[in-house]
Amino acid sequence: MFTTLLLSILLFATPDITITGHCYNLADNSVVKSNVTAVFRSSKKKLTAARSGEFKFVIPDSTLSLTFEAEGFETRSVPVNFVQKPEQDATFEITVAMLGTGFDQSVKDDETLFPRNMLFLHYDVPDSIISHIVLDDESARKISETRPILNSYRRKNLKVNYISAGPYTLSKGIYLPNENYFTATSSEKVVLKEGFNFLPIHYTKSDINEAISSRTQLTMLRPRTLYFDQSSYQLRKDSRLTLDSICQELVRRHNLIAQVTGHTDNVGKRNLNMILSEYRSRVVQQYMKTNGVPPGQIRIDWKGPDAPVVANDSEENKIRNRRVELRFVNNNKASNQ
Repeated sequence: MFTTLLLSILLFATPDITITGHCYNLADNSVVKSNVTAVFRSSKKKLTAARSGEFKFVIPDSTLSLTFEAEGFETRSVPVNFVQKPEQDATFEITVAMLGTGFDQSVKDDETLFPRNMLFLHYDVPDSIISHIVLDDESARKISETRPILNSYRRKNLKVNYISAGPYTLSKGIYLPNENYFTATSSEKVVLKEGFNFLPIHYTKSDINEAISSRTQLTMLRPRTLYFDQSSYQLRKDSRLTLDSICQELVRRHNLIAQVTGHTDNVGKRNLNMILSEYRSRVVQQYMKTNGVPPGQIRIDWKGPDAPVVANDSEENKIRNRRVELRFVNNNKASNQ
């Protein structure tokens, strides 16, 4: 009887889902000690962080939400979505932004500062492999949320901030840096929801063997254009999303050089437009450096109003000229120019 009971427990045992990380003060990024509550369909379970503020706890895949409470901060209750059920034990690293009581509420509307929807990934990949996944946005949004994500073999956990909820196609593959090859292993439909999304990425030996035997040459990144408001050099949210994808590629593909060129419309004095176009190219350069792109992989230029993509004869056309263009070349080719 004991043997039968033991077998039943083993058969129905589910993998452990471990959550590690901390809450942080949005005002200064300092770690905030918090109490965490896991909410289930008909019950709750309180979890307490260590004195340092770091927490580590195990939750079942039936968890509906996580609530974070800290003295002097607004309570956060975040929905939980397991994009795919883990086949084996998985650990996810999370960081949770906390807003101080009385803090400007408008900050909540800026996803880049106060991320509400996040994707956390756990990689079960051999140490010799650099994994590569792409989330292709299948929604009807005007601004695509397609994300290529490269993961170094040194990191088993990764997070993606301010990603929109909705349907995606998840393509999984392997990057072979020594040969500059990317190989696809599988593709499937997934749905991301509001709140924290947890996605385990698992590679089998057959995945790896098949991918290596059917490898294909990496394609060059296509040129991209970032648009700006009139007389402004501040990055828009859609531009940040685009740059996030580009930065992740450049960090792993050291053979590529990003050529960043700032432009303006023809409104106002030319010398001021030259300065504005310089600021636009430099703010893009700084954003890329902050996101891990080595300075040697970024080259900047600015042309003010001198290289319009269309004539500045209407407001619609002027909008198209307020831009930064990004083009990508191989390092060897760039050094010969």
